[in-house]
Formats: sequence, structure tokens, C-alpha cells
Amino acid sequence: MDGQRPYLTMHNMQQKRIISYQEEQQERGPRDAPEWEIWIHIKTVNTSLGYRNIVNQSYWQRAPKKQLAKDMVATQVLLALGLSTNEFK
Repeated sequence: MDGQRPYLTMHNMQQKRIISYQEEQQERGPRDAPEWEIWIHIKTVNTSLGYRNIVNQSYWQRAPKKQLAKDMVATQVLLALGLSTNEFK
């Protein structure tokens, strides 16, 4: 996971069935200055691997670029799971 963007790390964890989440995206604001709001709703966590149980919690962020908002909210999720920033940045 070292050296990956936070969103890619979280996505890879879902592919490995470590976590399961639902994502919502919404563009807000005027066309000339939109903001992206990204929500991540945690459905399952494989706590047997030592991750914190954050099931049924939701995290969100808003940013002017979609990828930035995704990485910001993924950082929140990964930190809540108990990872350190060294493990995904």
C-alpha cells in the first residue's frame, strides 16, 4: 500500500475484501466553480486483521476537484481504520 493515493489504497482494500463501502458523489455549486462532495458509507470491516470496527459510519469531504475530495475522504477512512499516513502516502 506504500506510495499509493489514499483513495486507491481504500479501493484496493475493498478488492481484497478487507472493507466494503458505498460511495456517493454529488457536484454542487455554480457551473463555473463547482465543488464535489464525496460520501463513503462503511458496510463491513474485516476486524480479524486488526483494523478498527467502523461499520455503519459515514465520512465525507468537499473539494473543488473530484479526485481531491475522494483522496481527502479516503484519508479519513484509512485513519479511522487505524492505518498511519506512512502506509498510504
